[in-house]
Amino acid sequence: MRPFLRDIGQNPAWFPKACMRHDINTFIKITSLIAALLTANMANAQWGAPFANSWIHYGKPYVRIGVAKKGLHKISFSDLPGSFPTDSPDKIQLWRRGRQVSIISISDKEILFYAVPNDGASDSLLYRPMNSRINPYFSMYSDEGSYFLTLGDSPGHRAKVIDEPIDSNVPLLPFHKENVATVFKNEYSLGTTNPIGKPSFLNSFFELGASRTGKMQDKDGAGSLTGKFKLQNLVNIAQKPTIKLLIHGRSDKEHKIEIYVGKNSKSLRLVTVLASSRFTPTEYTFELKPEDTDADNSGMISLKTVNADRLDRFSLTYYAVEFPQQFQIGNEPGKEFRLLPTKDNASRVSIKGASAGFTLLDISDPDNPILLKGKNESVMVPRRAGKEQILLATKEVVKVDAAKIKEAKFQTSIPKEPDYIIITTDSLLEGAKQFANYRASQVGGGFKPLVINILDIYNQFNYGEPSPVAIRKFLAYMLTDGSKDKYLFLIGKSITQNEAMKRELPGEVPTIGYPASDILLVEGLAGAPQDVPAIPVGRLSAVTNQHVIDYLQKVKDYESMKDYSWRKNVLHLNGGKTVGEISQLKGLLTALEPDVEKGELGGKVKQFVKQKAMQEPEPVNITAEVNAGVGLITFFGHGSWYITDLDMGYITDAARSYNNLHKYPMMYFNGCGVGNIFANKFNQKPKTANSTDRITLSLDWLLAPNRGAIAIIANSYESYVSPSAAYLQRLYHFMFTDSATAHLPIGKIQMAVANDIVSKHNDAHSIANVHQTLLQGDPALKLITINKPDYAVDPDESIALHGQSANKSIGTSDSLKVQIKMSNNGRFLAGQNVPVSVTYFGRKGNRIKTESVESFASQNVLQVTFHNSRDIQKIRVEIDPKRAINELNVNNNVAELDIDWDLIKDKNTFTSENAKDVVPPLLTVKFNDRLLASKEIVASKPEIAIYLSDDRQLIPDTSLIEIFIKRCGDDACDFEKITYSKNNIKINPTDLKALQLSYLSDLAPGVYEILINAKDRAGNAVVQPYRMLFEILDDDDMPTELIVSPNPAASYLRFELKTSEKTDLKSIRYIIYDQRGIVVEDKILSLTSGALTNEWYWMPSDQSAGLYTYKVLLINDRNEAFVTFPGKVIIHGK
Repeated sequence: MRPFLRDIGQNPAWFPKACMRHDINTFIKITSLIAALLTANMANAQWGAPFANSWIHYGKPYVRIGVAKKGLHKISFSDLPGSFPTDSPDKIQLWRRGRQVSIISISDKEILFYAVPNDGASDSLLYRPMNSRINPYFSMYSDEGSYFLTLGDSPGHRAKVIDEPIDSNVPLLPFHKENVATVFKNEYSLGTTNPIGKPSFLNSFFELGASRTGKMQDKDGAGSLTGKFKLQNLVNIAQKPTIKLLIHGRSDKEHKIEIYVGKNSKSLRLVTVLASSRFTPTEYTFELKPEDTDADNSGMISLKTVNADRLDRFSLTYYAVEFPQQFQIGNEPGKEFRLLPTKDNASRVSIKGASAGFTLLDISDPDNPILLKGKNESVMVPRRAGKEQILLATKEVVKVDAAKIKEAKFQTSIPKEPDYIIITTDSLLEGAKQFANYRASQVGGGFKPLVINILDIYNQFNYGEPSPVAIRKFLAYMLTDGSKDKYLFLIGKSITQNEAMKRELPGEVPTIGYPASDILLVEGLAGAPQDVPAIPVGRLSAVTNQHVIDYLQKVKDYESMKDYSWRKNVLHLNGGKTVGEISQLKGLLTALEPDVEKGELGGKVKQFVKQKAMQEPEPVNITAEVNAGVGLITFFGHGSWYITDLDMGYITDAARSYNNLHKYPMMYFNGCGVGNIFANKFNQKPKTANSTDRITLSLDWLLAPNRGAIAIIANSYESYVSPSAAYLQRLYHFMFTDSATAHLPIGKIQMAVANDIVSKHNDAHSIANVHQTLLQGDPALKLITINKPDYAVDPDESIALHGQSANKSIGTSDSLKVQIKMSNNGRFLAGQNVPVSVTYFGRKGNRIKTESVESFASQNVLQVTFHNSRDIQKIRVEIDPKRAINELNVNNNVAELDIDWDLIKDKNTFTSENAKDVVPPLLTVKFNDRLLASKEIVASKPEIAIYLSDDRQLIPDTSLIEIFIKRCGDDACDFEKITYSKNNIKINPTDLKALQLSYLSDLAPGVYEILINAKDRAGNAVVQPYRMLFEILDDDDMPTELIVSPNPAASYLRFELKTSEKTDLKSIRYIIYDQRGIVVEDKILSLTSGALTNEWYWMPSDQSAGLYTYKVLLINDRNEAFVTFPGKVIIHGK
């Protein structure tokens, strides 16, 4: 069963479809299990010695060369880096994939060599089973072939030159085997953007022949999928031409695809009906008949589905035509010729059209090309018995672009001793080094960090080819020292949604697959079980160095805090779309509460449950709890990359007023795709809140500086209830109740969960859930856990003095009861005895009572009774007075209550009046010295005055007031935070509990919304943030207008005058006449502010009913009336 929310595009307001599943597809289970069994031993062998860097001679100069096209290439010495020595050209060597390549020639300070692009061969290491990579024409990550130049100690390999005389006794080869492939790369075969073409279940490792393929075809497009071919220079022999094609199923259906071939669309013959299942790829080869082509040897193929299901989909990945062809070159600059296997020692070949300007190479082994010399288009080719050989005739030489020639520094081999490994990119090295320096420090854990550039890993462990394979090979190498007590921290983004991927992975630290899995980078290495990570791994998908530095500061804050009490607060949030779902998910979380409350944390859980059973998300307000401090937020429900169905919102959403400085929670999300940070969504300032490139919800919480989360665990793709619930239950077990793991770093706890799940569950969904549960954040962080108890009494609130009974005052009681509220801000150690000393200070002497209470998880109340001597002056409470308990903090073990007998003797209960500040402040905002109405028009560059008052003293601190401006009147833009100086804040000299912030804005004409959050020194936020829409118009668009209401009027008459900034208005005179023409009111209002709207009231309380006339005069600075507004109003008298 699974609740999940697909990527729902640009409408975050509702979830279009509930997708809950109770069954697990049997086919997928069986396929995945077989794949795992076939792959385990074979795959693990690929990551051992000899390692991919064994070809490197460290300390030698190296230059990486990128090649995008097959054929001859040249490099001038002048294009090489200045540090590369060229004074011994005979010792220049060329390497590819760990093998030395034979250079064609080095002459005239130019290197000539044969090279090929990246064929993606190493991709097979990421498939399960590895032989399920069946498309030889597609490389998953890179198109660029990677070669390395170096200077060896011995001469480099040079291409063998064969110039044998033509032996006329050897017959000319009549033909070669031509292969012309038409390849389609329009879409991904296991795409996720089309709901029909998306598998119902996806693993992170590659499977089912995953590849780029052609456009999806449906039943309505019958006959539209066609492809043309031509048997150019065909040699008619007994061997028939063939066509091989690869078809991918593209829907969760059974497929029947008719394959046709013929001269044209009117002469097609049915070749076969190809059956396939779901998303599996199918290869098929058939022979061509003479009647299948026209006189020009041209023809076509056509494919269509005959499945009656309207949702049936398929695509053509490639079709390759193979036929015997003459040895001939036309206008093309080069051509390959495939010689069939033979037992002969040599073959004679004559290539028509190959002039003297052509170079002929035997490229059967592309790393060791052989230069063939001949005469008059003929050449003798030495043969290898039983082997096919490939010749290349070319007159094209590609000059390698200087941008593709880069120095590769292999100074020393990478040490294996580091235990904290950071893999990052060029652009993030500065931040990564700062992170490493912190982790190397004593306060940061005293690790031995290693920061390594992903480009170095590509170069040393995957022969310069970008791929996550390089990371796995690198880590296999790093773990050969026998120690697995290491951590892997990936700092950088990765984009693996195939539709959004960029070739060569620029600026990325790659993960594996989509659904993405960082676990697969480390699973099964160094003897770890398959699917279990060998070392902890976490990721920070930073885009800038500032992201890294901001997150590092959060880590420092988190690890340096001495107050652990807030970490014991846990929030459980659950969504659901039906009453049954809501109840089920609530029950799953409720069952976990004892782990929190009775485990070693001794925490407190607060539930937030979706109230309405509906498809749409429901907003939830957890701001107060987050700002006060919570150690863990767990969500179970529906989700997507930008929203959960119980919607807590983005941490940077100004309207939510999140401000949890130093109190950063860990977050666990079970909801589809909440952890999907791999779809190229990193825009922190999108044009609209609905922009498809907007930063993801989880990444927003993690990257936000000085607030948000410290670490996040979430699914990178779809979530299923049963495996997710099992995972969460084991996570809580290892975090809270298992003493062997509760105090381990979060990365090691995640390893324990993975090992437990894999050892007990072998179904595909549980294994995929392990792979796709992503840790965002530092894997070495010890989260939530507290290693010692911390018993505390609050000096302001812990002690209360009560009379003997409710109906007796303290003065008339024979005994007094001292009630003590105690808390445990640290670890819960069951069975521990906690001594408490209570001292009664009196004028006649002191008395001490010592009690012992059993250790408690969170809070406890102790009551001690004393004889009332009616002389009490003070009560003193001390926990563990002999300091026998090893605590986090002993400075909070003492509290005192001072008592004035004459003041308390008539009371039933007495507590300290110095209570904690829990009263929120009051916020008032004025524009140009007036309270604003919604959508009111104001002057440009208005002066905004913000008044904050509290019941406690305030100080001029910019953190108390946050101002946000949204430069639109709808959701087409987002709020921007406004910065201001501390000098803008003034404390009221007559009232230290009030302050004023004056902000002179620079707002031009337009529609705006302002949001102001405020708090007092204790962190109490205003009950309701100030939020107001307003508009600024050009002066030319501003009318002068007077509104008088109500009319008829009874108790008051309101005048509202709107003017423009250009109006020379200094005062207003208003005159009111009764029906006899007698003046009953004549007043002048002086204006001091620059408000464009002015209002005033006339109270006709003493006037009789009747018709009244008013006249409003606008007066300038010369005391002249330049505008007059006359009017009449009916007054209902008493």
